[in-house]
Amino acid sequence: MALIYFTGQDVGLTATVLTDIGQPATGALAVVLTVTDPTGQITTPAAGPQGGGTYAAVVPAVAAPGVWLYRWTATGPGTGWVSEGQFQVRGMGLEQIVDIASVRAHLNIPQTTQTSDDELQGFILAAGELAKDVCGPFVPEQHTQTFDGGTGTVVPDWHPVLSVQSVVEYYGLYGFALTEQPLGSQMNAFSYTVDYQTGEITRRTFGAQAAVFALGSKNIRITYTAGRTTVPWSVRLGSLELIRHLWQMTQQGGRPRFGGAAMDGGETHIPMGFALPDRVLELWAPYRRAPGIA
Repeated sequence: MALIYFTGQDVGLTATVLTDIGQPATGALAVVLTVTDPTGQITTPAAGPQGGGTYAAVVPAVAAPGVWLYRWTATGPGTGWVSEGQFQVRGMGLEQIVDIASVRAHLNIPQTTQTSDDELQGFILAAGELAKDVCGPFVPEQHTQTFDGGTGTVVPDWHPVLSVQSVVEYYGLYGFALTEQPLGSQMNAFSYTVDYQTGEITRRTFGAQAAVFALGSKNIRITYTAGRTTVPWSVRLGSLELIRHLWQMTQQGGRPRFGGAAMDGGETHIPMGFALPDRVLELWAPYRRAPGIA
C-alpha cells in the first residue's frame, strides 16, 4: 500500500482477518469494508477473499484530496474482528518545488532504488509548504480576499502577484467592478494600478490620480493569482537541503552525515529543535516574504 495517492488513482486495500484467539480466520465470514472520504461520503467497496484469512478490495478513482478513513469488520463463528486505517490523497497543483529524481540525487540514492519514493514524496510536499510559508507561493495559485475601504492602497497577503482577475468595490449592496488601467492609460474613474514587485494595488481615478477605495468594512473584494513563473536556484537548493535535513533526522538518527557538523552549521547541537536549519533560511533569504502586520 502506497503512503500517498494521486486524485483519480485506484487504491487497493488488504487486511488479514483474525479469529477471537488471534489466528487467521478461514471459515464462513461476513467481511465489510467501509470507506469515508474527506467530504464525509461513505462507500462500501466489495471485499473478496484471497486465501489464508486475507481479504482485498479496491477503492476506485479516489477524487477528493485529503485523509480517507477505512474500517474493516468481519463476523462469523469465533470471529468478531475490526480494523481501521487511513490513506492520504494529494490534490493537484500542490507546491512541489523539486522532483523525486533530484531528491534521490541529492541524497546519493541510486535512481534505480525507488523503495523510499513514497516517503520522500511526503518530504517533498512538506518542503514545498514550508518554502511557501517563508517565501510565498512558487506554483501559481488563485486567491480571493476582502479588504477594508477608505484607503488608497491595499496589499494582498500572498505575493508576488502575477495577475489580478478582478477588483470589486462595494457601496452598500451595490458592487462596482474596477478595471486595471496602467499609468498613462486611464479611461474612466473606476480603475486601479498594480505594482507587481510589491503587490500593492492602488485605487485610481481620472488622469491617473490616486484615489481612495470606497469607505467600508471588508467591502473591497480582490481576486488575484500569486506565484512565480520559475523557481530560483537558491530556493531549489534550499528545498533539497531541507529534505536532506528531515531525512537525516528521521532516517539516520540525527547523525552528522553529508559533511559533518562543520558543514551543517552546528545543527547537531540541537538536532530535534528546529525544522528549518539556518542554511536553508539563508538560501531562501533573497525571496523571503516581508513580515505581516497584525
